[in-house]
Amino acid sequence: MAVLAGVAGAVDGSNAIRVWSVSTTNDLQAYVHSGTQQGTGRLAGNGDWSGNYTAYGHTPDVMPGETFTFTGSIDGTNGATGSALVESVEIAWDIEAGTIIQHVVNFASNGALTLGAAAATDVVVPDPPTSIGCKLTLAAPAATPAFSEVTDIRTMTLTITSSNPSYASSTTAAATKRLRGNIDFTFTFSVYEDDFADIPAAGDIQSARVYVDATTFWDLNWIMFGEASGLEVDIEGPGIVGATLNSSMNGFTGIAATPTVGFIKTPAAVTYWPIP
Repeated sequence: MAVLAGVAGAVDGSNAIRVWSVSTTNDLQAYVHSGTQQGTGRLAGNGDWSGNYTAYGHTPDVMPGETFTFTGSIDGTNGATGSALVESVEIAWDIEAGTIIQHVVNFASNGALTLGAAAATDVVVPDPPTSIGCKLTLAAPAATPAFSEVTDIRTMTLTITSSNPSYASSTTAAATKRLRGNIDFTFTFSVYEDDFADIPAAGDIQSARVYVDATTFWDLNWIMFGEASGLEVDIEGPGIVGATLNSSMNGFTGIAATPTVGFIKTPAAVTYWPIP
């Protein structure tokens, strides 16, 4: 073994990678019986692994419920590779700090992980998206929604998940596999606020457009508001009055008294949900 910095690391098929990691486990089967002389023995059980990567950018290359071949390279030549299923993605905007929009992709095994040869490089010219200038607009559900901008947004986080069930059987060769599950998301944003009466009430349903630049956005139909937190007035500080609003996916609501199916669309206007 030798010591190596991660400066040449990459993930095949994804760009602007900041860090990647994998973890492996084995469900070791312990046994004690009349012949083990009061000791414990073990046999190897089913193997499993999971991983994640963090990258700059507003749209992950793979989305929850999608299968892909993860190839994470340490130095362009060696690393880890295996079939994986995406469990969640998280996209984060920090407008207050003026940071670059970034995302995290979390995945788990859909077969065995191989450690060894793994070729990956990133040759794309950097063009990271800034959170400065991004905004959030909301509208009541309607055939033609009338969107209004939410002022004084500080941060936004969109987390999309797939509840992928796992399985192992006589055909998986002691490896754990997974199938696509149900789609859900949460959307959280923090604001500065001069009147708590302006905060959406629990149960309110809205169309949401979460901008990644001046003109393109994640299009969410619909979000339902739940918890509001951070409603604190710091007199001694003094602190600027604000709040954090938490909402969740509500994919179905009534439009003009007609039950209607919503959608999740990426900034490229590609429909991610409903699943084709």
